[in-house]
Amino acid sequence: MNAPPDMTAPAPLSPPDCDLRGYEFMPLFGHRLFCGPLYTQCTDAEFRAALRLWWSAWNQVPAGSLPMEDRALATLADFGRDVRAWRRVRARALDGFVACSDGRLYHPLLAREATRAHVGRVRAQRRRNDDAERLRRWRGTRSDPPDTHPDPTPAKRVSSGVDRNSESESKSESESESEPPAAPYAARPPVPGAATADMMPPDATRTRNMAAMVAQAGDLTGRGPRQARALVGQWMKMAGDDAATLGGVLHDACVLRPADPVAWVVASLRQRTGDGPAHARDTRLAAWDAIPDLHGI
Repeated sequence: MNAPPDMTAPAPLSPPDCDLRGYEFMPLFGHRLFCGPLYTQCTDAEFRAALRLWWSAWNQVPAGSLPMEDRALATLADFGRDVRAWRRVRARALDGFVACSDGRLYHPLLAREATRAHVGRVRAQRRRNDDAERLRRWRGTRSDPPDTHPDPTPAKRVSSGVDRNSESESKSESESESEPPAAPYAARPPVPGAATADMMPPDATRTRNMAAMVAQAGDLTGRGPRQARALVGQWMKMAGDDAATLGGVLHDACVLRPADPVAWVVASLRQRTGDGPAHARDTRLAAWDAIPDLHGI
């Protein structure tokens, strides 16, 4: 029988939700491992069991800890059910592990590094969730809104071509005399209170577009309004004063969130305006290459 946990023992060295299961990487800590007594004063069986236990502790919950039961430790150290053989190497194989108040064994070095890796894992998952939500919202803005004001009557189609047959010409002339010409399309009544770009003066539309692009540039680069406005001015010169081209590039950058947004926007503008190399890759592929790896620690 193993002794019950000692409540006077130190607190656990890693948080209870520290979970690194699924990671296929653990730092080796070569200097600590090969320069200490675990390597210089133990047998081959003891050192092999210690390495097995280090990897097992990295994949336990909380990470960096081991159970106290000899049967469980024998299995984790690759001794199977041979508990007697395990007990012969137990002292050296558990070198550095300390018993804590939760009834588990913790290794200070493994627990510290596991906690850091767990924090990085949580941050990476949060970034992935934010990117997925941003992509979902972007796809929602790309979808066409439903038609809430359908036309009451279908519009008549008017052919723009001229029939060269004399009989057809005479028939169309007689029909045009008997009934008024059809409208080329049915005009849709404007939505009350809705201001479209066609209803606004050109200066107001340009001011609104510039304000939106300055806000996007500030969100991408983290710069203030004055610096973001100067940056948009430089980009507008590169785009040939084409607000539509720059607006499309900034929209894609806000969705893809490249690691270096300034360089990415410059490269995209050069490609779209023809200033870049002929063998440049597609803008979206370049953007995905610029996104940092989110799956590592």
